[in-house]
Amino acid sequence: MAGSLDKSVITSFAYLQDLRILTIANCGDEGLSPLSERLVVSIAATTPSLEQLSLDRITRSKLHAPELEGAYPYVPLVLGDDDIPDHPVIGSELSLPSLLHIPTLKKLTIRDTHLGDNRWTTIPVACRLEVLDLGSCYHETEEFNRLCTERIMAAVGPTVDEFSLTTSVSDTVFATPAATPLPRLRKLHISPFFPVDSVVDTMSNLAGSPIESLSMQCYEDDVVDVCSALEDFLSLRVERGPDFYNKLARIDVSVTANDNYVADTEEAEERLEATKRLQEFCQDLQLSSVVGKAVPEPCNGPSLGPIRRNSISFSACGDKHSITAPKRANTL
Repeated sequence: MAGSLDKSVITSFAYLQDLRILTIANCGDEGLSPLSERLVVSIAATTPSLEQLSLDRITRSKLHAPELEGAYPYVPLVLGDDDIPDHPVIGSELSLPSLLHIPTLKKLTIRDTHLGDNRWTTIPVACRLEVLDLGSCYHETEEFNRLCTERIMAAVGPTVDEFSLTTSVSDTVFATPAATPLPRLRKLHISPFFPVDSVVDTMSNLAGSPIESLSMQCYEDDVVDVCSALEDFLSLRVERGPDFYNKLARIDVSVTANDNYVADTEEAEERLEATKRLQEFCQDLQLSSVVGKAVPEPCNGPSLGPIRRNSISFSACGDKHSITAPKRANTL
């Protein structure tokens, strides 16, 4: 949707007993048509059987983030959402961290959204997340996004089996099995926006988790650098000995087409040679490896069982709305 909906839509979700998967994305200009975190959290918390929630470009509310008003860098804030009623369980605390109060939630995806709420570390966690996918906020710095990601990882990590990473991880608490907040993490996905020069350090800092599968997505013009970074990681694995990533069984690279990139013959040969070296290295270490074109992810995301007609997606651009309702929020 482009912008927000009237608060009257919230109560309708209480009757959707079979709704398991919900996607809410703001395709409009966040500065002109924000989608309030209070509205989104209330909708999610009202959905009785919600298991998978995907949020994109959700705007913080001034009620929950007054410290952002007038601060640098500029982060849009929603005004006029103070009339959203208290939730029967959550109450008036309708900030993004309150999503962790939803006991049925198993998969949480949040992208292009400000995650700097300190309540992520203090709010009681009622759900058992299995899949966590966190993007970064384009209004903030890479360092800020890294700290936010680590904070949320530490809060929900004990049950997480699969994690998608956009920022580097520098906190060494994740590096040892006895201390890591991610004791069950088996599948790690790294997005194409991840800083390639941080691959080795991040993997070293996540060594405390029993990771079995590493997949990395990149753009065509980054293939050589990504393969080189993964080779460096594998070299470190050999150097550190058998206890370092002893569960690792496969490394995959999926290549996303870049419409603005046209490789010449020499560059194409370099990419081919880089992928060949990586796969040969993996073979020497008895690791499975596939390097190929990225396959578009289904709108409902991976795993958690078969998907039936139990999902709703609010995602449109411009004047094309999935649901038509009055606009109701303004931004600072």
